[in-house]
Amino acid sequence: MTLDPRSGMPLHRQLAAALRARIAAGEWPPGALLPAQARLAHEYEVGKATVLAAVAALRAEGLIDVERGVGLRVREPADRERVAVPRGALIVCRPPTPDERARLDIPEGVHVQVVTVGGRVRGVYPGDRVELSTS
Repeated sequence: MTLDPRSGMPLHRQLAAALRARIAAGEWPPGALLPAQARLAHEYEVGKATVLAAVAALRAEGLIDVERGVGLRVREPADRERVAVPRGALIVCRPPTPDERARLDIPEGVHVQVVTVGGRVRGVYPGDRVELSTS
């Protein structure tokens, strides 16, 4: 996929979409390493900052992990658990605190879902492993 600087869409978003499509197509299956950031910059004819922004977006989506000294790795999909929450519960998605990240073993880029009922927090769940249901 060629990036189009005249499209009106920022290049880092175009690059993130291109990388996301290659992951979805199975070119880089779960556990696979993506090319080095310098190689991606060369392949897509963009600067390092564009690659870093695209990588940050994919990491925030939970699609990849950045392993120091190793590279960019496609994240293994997590098994999902369904949790029933009461109707009328307030559910907020936010970044985890350092304590929540450690306690729930949440990788970088994954948010938590916080369930509040009657003004009291009833549960904090990792967004990549839990589906909340009111039925």
